[in-house]
Amino acid sequence: MSRGLFAVALLVWGSEVAGVRPVAAQATSGSFAQGIRAYQNLDFVRAAATLRRDLAKLTAAGAPASERVEGLVYLGAADLFRGRRDSAVAVFKRLVQLDPRYAPDHLVFPPEVTSVFDSVRTLTKTVAIVVPPDTQVAPGSGNFSALVLASSFQTVDVTLRYEDGAPFRSLYAGPIGDSLHVLWDGLDAAGQLPPVSRIVLRVASRAPTGEISTILQVPLDLRIQRPDTTDWPAPLPDSALLPERAGGRSAVRALLGGIALSGAVVAIPSVVGGSGGPSGSRVAVAGTIGLAGVLGYLLHRPGRPLPVNIRRNQARRQVWQQQVADVSAENARRRAAVRLAVHAGTPTTIQPRAP
Repeated sequence: MSRGLFAVALLVWGSEVAGVRPVAAQATSGSFAQGIRAYQNLDFVRAAATLRRDLAKLTAAGAPASERVEGLVYLGAADLFRGRRDSAVAVFKRLVQLDPRYAPDHLVFPPEVTSVFDSVRTLTKTVAIVVPPDTQVAPGSGNFSALVLASSFQTVDVTLRYEDGAPFRSLYAGPIGDSLHVLWDGLDAAGQLPPVSRIVLRVASRAPTGEISTILQVPLDLRIQRPDTTDWPAPLPDSALLPERAGGRSAVRALLGGIALSGAVVAIPSVVGGSGGPSGSRVAVAGTIGLAGVLGYLLHRPGRPLPVNIRRNQARRQVWQQQVADVSAENARRRAAVRLAVHAGTPTTIQPRAP
């Protein structure tokens, strides 16, 4: 279609929708005010030149895609009405790559523009990724979520990769229509915590022929948060325990005391027994005392268990063991509370080289 016919079509379409939203009522302020005004005045050559200039400034300044899409859709429409269809297709493709879900307003642009754009979006296989800037993941249970938005029906490969491009974890491979939620449990392919501090979330879009058409990557900075564990209770010192077996001193004292006392009884003067020599009564008393000393030795023999001390020591050991069990349970709870902090960076698009 010639430029004149395009202009006529634009005028006819504008008159048809005037009752809904006049073309002249569109916003002409902002970065693309002059270019949009020229487009509305059907000066497509000036509109294209002005819009390209303004887009170049925004691109050089690193403006986000949301600030450039308006200029791109007007530029594509201006090129289309100038008879530069190939240029318009290239502009629309660039727009789809910046925002795969963008759709021109059918009340602002005529069907000649929207139909070409829709065709370009259908043929351009690309995606956008929506991820929260910061997430805390409970490894193995909680999930890091990413929303993949597709420009059109396509096949995608969603993977996590090391910074050098080596595979880290595969998340999804298959078709996607409008959107797809992808989940990651915070672990690597072996079910372990990540051994690195940065990985890359990569979504590769495939053309109908199976070749990779576009790759979108989001860097993910990882930080493992481990709560401090509680110190173990100190072992019970020997000084805190009572002796559980009798020593030999008390037994020896009882035996020696009995021997000494029985000897003293035998040596008592004869007034005790009524005769000058050892009497039977003195010998009996001495024997009884000596027997008591032997009995005292046996009752206090070395190594004899001391039940009272044993019970007290058992009570003290049980208290210490309970303290150990409590600390063990608390440390297990804290180890289970490990979190993986994930910070998402700025997405970048990679266009594979043509073979």
